[in-house]
Amino acid sequence: MEYNLIREKRKTISLRVSSSGDIVVKAPLKATTAVIEDFITSKSHWIEKQQKRVNNIQAFRNEFDFNSYIYLLGQKYNFADIDLSLLMQGNKKGKLIEFYYSEAEKKLPKLAKEISERTNLTYKSLKLSNSRRMWGSYDRNGNMKLNWRLVILPKELIKYVVVHELCHGVHLNHSKAFWEEVRTYCPEYKTLKKQLDNYSFLLQIG
Repeated sequence: MEYNLIREKRKTISLRVSSSGDIVVKAPLKATTAVIEDFITSKSHWIEKQQKRVNNIQAFRNEFDFNSYIYLLGQKYNFADIDLSLLMQGNKKGKLIEFYYSEAEKKLPKLAKEISERTNLTYKSLKLSNSRRMWGSYDRNGNMKLNWRLVILPKELIKYVVVHELCHGVHLNHSKAFWEEVRTYCPEYKTLKKQLDNYSFLLQIG
């Protein structure tokens, strides 16, 4: 089994499967090859599972073609199917981002308000974010941020993110109590959370 080995000052061996499916092993400076490979062998089932997950995510990612299609609320459209007057002039990529941001401004606040009113989970203010790491955030003052890229996702995933952030108004952490709060309003949150992970590459667009 091929792997990338990094030797450093540490006491234990660790490994991870990168986003490209490569096995990366970190080992103590004096660890023998035999010990390292025995460790890797002991983790073979986990490695196989992780590489399969990476391959599935990559295959899912390859289904998207932002040069040829518009993706909105989980649906794929030809450019001709939508009023894209914003794209008719100037840099296409820049105008496409403007289009998504404009759609997010129209759709995300409305959805957040509907969910807040239905669940009695409150927020003080809502802004769109351009984070490359998070779909949303909620601070101790009740200020919520939602990533504009959410508008690309299926609506059920957007709703999950909104519920997740609103529940931080009750528990400003990710404790067991927090997840029970999320379950109250989104019983299928575990499935949706896994599905959301598949879309994490979208955080890098724009």
